[in-house]
Amino acid sequence: MEKRVIPVTLGNDKLRPIISEIIESNNIFGNLEFQLTDKNDLNKNNKSILIADNEFAVKELSPEIKFDTIFIINCDSDVIEIDKINSKIVLLSIPIQFRDLYQRVSSILGQIDTQAARKLNFNRFTYDPSMRTLSNDNLYLRFTEKESQIFNSLLDNSNIYISKKSLLKKVWSYNEEIDTHTLETHIYSLRKKIEKNLLLKDLIVFEDNKGYFLNKKLL
Repeated sequence: MEKRVIPVTLGNDKLRPIISEIIESNNIFGNLEFQLTDKNDLNKNNKSILIADNEFAVKELSPEIKFDTIFIINCDSDVIEIDKINSKIVLLSIPIQFRDLYQRVSSILGQIDTQAARKLNFNRFTYDPSMRTLSNDNLYLRFTEKESQIFNSLLDNSNIYISKKSLLKKVWSYNEEIDTHTLETHIYSLRKKIEKNLLLKDLIVFEDNKGYFLNKKLL
C-alpha cells in the first residue's frame, strides 16, 4: 500500500532536530509517512493534514493555507487567531506521543476520506456539504448553516426554478413567523458573499413569478 505523506512544517529551528529524530524513529510502520516540509512546498502535498509548530502557526498560518486539519505543536492559543484559520485545529503538547499522534491522524484521514466521497465536483469548484464549503485551489467560501440549507435546496432543484414558497418550506419548514423578506435578506447576503469570495456574479438568479434558479454552468 502506498504511504500517505503528512507534511511537518516548523518555524523554530531548534525544534527541527528533535522532531526529525522522532520522525526517523517512528516512520517504520503503518501507511503514513511524516515528512519535514518547507513552507514553500506545502502546495505539493495533499490538503488533508498539516503538522506545524507554534512559531510557524503565529507567523505563517492564514486563510490561504487550506488543510482539513492542522496539528499545532506547543501551541499558544492566546497568540494564534484560530478563528481566522479555515481548518480544524488540534493542539499537541511536547513530548509528542507518536503512537497516539499516528492513531489520531489515521482516524481523521478516515473521516476525511468518507467526507470526500460525498463531495460534489463541478467544472471549476468543489462543494463539500459536510464542511459547508464551496471552493477551488484559489477561491474559498464557507456557508453558514442556513446558507448551506438554501444552497442545498437550490442545488437539489438545479436547472429549474424554485418558488419562494417552496424554498421557505424546505429551509424553514414554512414557519408561520418567517416571511419572504427573511428569505430575500438571506439570499441577498449569500449572493454578496459568493460574488466577493468566489467571483461569481450571477450564480443565484431570480425571476418574478418563477422564483430562484442556481446557474450550475458557472460552477
